[in-house]
Amino acid sequence: MDTEVSAASQELKGGGVVVLPTETVYGLAANALDVEAVRKIFIIKGRPLNNPLILHVLDSSWLKRYTHAEKYSTRVAKITDAFWPGPITIILPKKEIIPNIVTSGFDTVAVRCPDHSLFREVLRASDLPLAAPSANPFGYVSPTSLRQVKATIGNKIKIMLDGGECAVGLESTIVDITCPIPKILRPGAIIADAISKVLGENVIDYHTQIVSKSPNTPGQLKQHYCTNTRLILFEYGHRKFSQNPVGRTVILFMQKPKNLRRIAKNLQFPIEEIFWFSDDGNPNVIAKNLFSMLQQLDSAQYDTILCERPLREGIGIAIDDRLLRAAAKFNG
Repeated sequence: MDTEVSAASQELKGGGVVVLPTETVYGLAANALDVEAVRKIFIIKGRPLNNPLILHVLDSSWLKRYTHAEKYSTRVAKITDAFWPGPITIILPKKEIIPNIVTSGFDTVAVRCPDHSLFREVLRASDLPLAAPSANPFGYVSPTSLRQVKATIGNKIKIMLDGGECAVGLESTIVDITCPIPKILRPGAIIADAISKVLGENVIDYHTQIVSKSPNTPGQLKQHYCTNTRLILFEYGHRKFSQNPVGRTVILFMQKPKNLRRIAKNLQFPIEEIFWFSDDGNPNVIAKNLFSMLQQLDSAQYDTILCERPLREGIGIAIDDRLLRAAAKFNG
């Protein structure tokens, strides 16, 4: 593995792009200080240039290199001490050394410290801040295994490090600490209550935000994380659908239903199969399996996926956010 880390580090130093695992999803990484290297990320993903990237650093000591974190030193220290390395991203004023292509011209930058040994080894070996969105075509389901990366953009990347299945499975929580009251811009595994407790002050919780043009952080576009297969959502614990399914249809529950035969019998249309994210409804397991299950069903070439929404509490808020954006392109 030392050889792979060294090869990835050299590729990054030479202006290349590599695939790296994180605890959230697999990332497509480049030297954030190299404009042309970062541009390759946008080209490979087909990502619009007005959608900023997250800057990945080894630890909080790197913040002084690339941000004006000192302006919010108390909040920064509390969050990084409690949650870094981990799945939380903070918004900070950027220094001029960070190219505008990383931030889409905004004077703030989203920064996080990943909690995956391979990603951290590459950061340490390269001594570079890495811009790294998810390693998939723009707008498609995020990858939580290298197999999923290979199935989409793998033929465009020379070096890809395999770190196994991602432990969290959802992109990081993004919190803007430059506001008078800190604000969740993207929900994730670390919820508002936990952040508020650490900061000792109120945090504005996440409410579904849709930004059609020039978002200042990733994950705010209306259509995102989308399958190619038609995705129709229905409320937790109900069997009412806003749209009628077409063609070969499967149904996907948050947890394993108690009576599969009765469900199939009571539906007003035929279904091919029943799936679920978790046997017991554990929300962390649901989050971990969310993207992998959606991609599995998408690749099976069904015509319609009927998917239950989660309970909107805790990490369920983040799960629901991803599902709403994934289904948006099928809602007219």
